[in-house]
Amino acid sequence: MHTAAVRRPTGDEHLDFEFATTWPQYDLDDPTRALLAYAGKLTETPGMVEGADVEKLREAGWDEQAIWEITALVSFFNFSGRLEAASGIPPDEIPEGARFAEAQD
Repeated sequence: MHTAAVRRPTGDEHLDFEFATTWPQYDLDDPTRALLAYAGKLTETPGMVEGADVEKLREAGWDEQAIWEITALVSFFNFSGRLEAASGIPPDEIPEGARFAEAQD
């Protein structure tokens, strides 16, 4: 989980990866709490996400654009994290041989 994105709303500059499981213990505002619950469900059981989950985001104050962006970002990070895990490469590191010719000077 990318804890840097939630350091500001929690006021805890020392958050680490454990926040992914301990966030319910924090004093969070309703929009942040709804976002994290949705992100957790989308990550752990994506096939179980339903309209009621999206409605909870709306009730917490997220608009349609924000809900789309939340869903896209969570999905992207899940994809990239699984790709990194399956390939055995460290997070955020591209293997030297995978550099595209178009991206080289």
